[in-house]
Amino acid sequence: MKKNLKKIMILMLVLAFLLSACSPAPQPTTATTAAPTTAPPTEPSGMKPGKYIGEVRGYNAMVKVETEVDADKILSVTVVDHKETLGIGTNAVDLMPQKFVDAQSVAVDVVTGATATSLAITFSVRSALEQAGADMATFTVKPAPPTPKDAAYDAGVVVIGGGIAGLTSALQATLNGAKVILVEKMDVVGGNSIRSSGGFNVAGHPQQIEAIGLTQRTDPEQFIEFTMKGGHQMNDPALVRYMVENSAAAFDWLATIGMEPRFGESKTGGSVPGNAPGLVVGLEERFKEAGGVILLGTKVTEIVMKDGAAAGVIATSKDGGTVTVSAKAVVLAAGGFGANLDMVTELDPSLKGFVTNNSPSATGDGIALAQNVGAAIRDLNEIQIHPTVHNPSSTMVTEGARSAGAILINTSGKRFTDEVNFRDVVSAAILEQDQGFAYILMNQDLVDTNTNIQGYYNIGLLKKFDTLAEVAAFMKIDAAVIQETVDTWNSYVANKNDPEFKSQFDWRRDLSKGPYYTIDVAPGIHHTMGGVVINTNGEVISTTGDIIPGLFACGEVTGGVHGGNRVGGNAITDCLVYGMTAGINSAAYVKN
Repeated sequence: MKKNLKKIMILMLVLAFLLSACSPAPQPTTATTAAPTTAPPTEPSGMKPGKYIGEVRGYNAMVKVETEVDADKILSVTVVDHKETLGIGTNAVDLMPQKFVDAQSVAVDVVTGATATSLAITFSVRSALEQAGADMATFTVKPAPPTPKDAAYDAGVVVIGGGIAGLTSALQATLNGAKVILVEKMDVVGGNSIRSSGGFNVAGHPQQIEAIGLTQRTDPEQFIEFTMKGGHQMNDPALVRYMVENSAAAFDWLATIGMEPRFGESKTGGSVPGNAPGLVVGLEERFKEAGGVILLGTKVTEIVMKDGAAAGVIATSKDGGTVTVSAKAVVLAAGGFGANLDMVTELDPSLKGFVTNNSPSATGDGIALAQNVGAAIRDLNEIQIHPTVHNPSSTMVTEGARSAGAILINTSGKRFTDEVNFRDVVSAAILEQDQGFAYILMNQDLVDTNTNIQGYYNIGLLKKFDTLAEVAAFMKIDAAVIQETVDTWNSYVANKNDPEFKSQFDWRRDLSKGPYYTIDVAPGIHHTMGGVVINTNGEVISTTGDIIPGLFACGEVTGGVHGGNRVGGNAITDCLVYGMTAGINSAAYVKN
């Protein structure tokens, strides 16, 4: 039986082999029968691509920034919403975004003069990268410095400094037919001028005289006397007369170039849309449209002299290269030195420890440049402190607040001075108070009618109170004291007479209705009256009393116009009048 089973199994194996040998060969499987199997997709190892929003407070308000990235890099940066200051913060808005794309890093330099806005944009971009999951070690590498490049230019007139004086002279010289190059050491134009929050004084204009007649502020002769008195009779009378007598022409010149100047409610001064920032932006645009060239981030180190005459400048660019501008005339408009605190305290040790509201550009470079070519200098120790500067922000609170009806009170809640007296007088009065500072007190009516004051509230400098009792509680004084102070003030407004301090307000409003606002202020370094000696042609005078051929100057770099104390509203007037004069005469010098 076992033998039969063994035979059967052998026969079955042989049959299976024969059947397999006769079967057709197997056909290959086609690709259409099933999709190939692949590994599941994985997340990129870098960032998650997309657009991300970051918001950080700038100088005035929140700055909203959109940053777009792919897995590896920053594709674009766009500021989508902001309320930053025209001509200051707006420059950072324009210039900063591309820096991040070019550097692929947040470790880029800020726009000088617009630090708050620059940092707001920077931190917004950083926030976006963190949201995208970026390796921040990669995006915080400091970019390599650019390779220094030398450059050479030719011009008829080269202007040093891009504030209102420099831009005015550059535009005027261009309109008069000269080829003009303006050299500015900062990343943007504006200098100290763009920080001004007020208008400018005009005297003798027909519109003023028709509206209110001849007054101390509108009659040229009276205003000359007022300016000389404000400057402690230290001013150069010829320079003051020339400025005042040409102030109306400067107002009209702005109209001819399309700046639309206008007089304020009291007709005692002029302004342009946006005040100084609007004026700076407008002058810059018109200069460029007229064919002018601006070299930014370029610091002049030397005024070139040839055969005893100014013949151009040598400068250093931001990348370290040497920039040479050959020219037939040089206009020095480099500003004052109010931000050079070492220089300030060396000249006046009593100012040690004071804050300054000056632009970082105001370091006195222009004065040194002029001295190096033999220019005479005057009144350097005449340094003005503005009475109402907020500390620690170093923000100047415009005199327009006080002239419109705000009052100054000390820490006891009492008035102590004529709020609209000369700046040095008001400053001294504040410093004499118990704690060396004071409060400006104003109400909603005043805030609503003054855009500058609204700006102070927007950036968090003004404290708001519904009642005077709340103000008193904040100041930790008896509410009856501050109520009496305000009631007394309101009676003066009603009678248009201040028997205590002989204030000369326009008496336009009282403080009977709240809400109320306060801001604490103390004197801060504001303006330097001394500088280069010039004549009424804007020509620079040497230490020997001679004109330095081809060298002109205008604005805060000069001395003599303001004497020992600058009258509020005269700075822009000075810049416009002598800027126009330097522009006209430098262009004429080039043609001769």
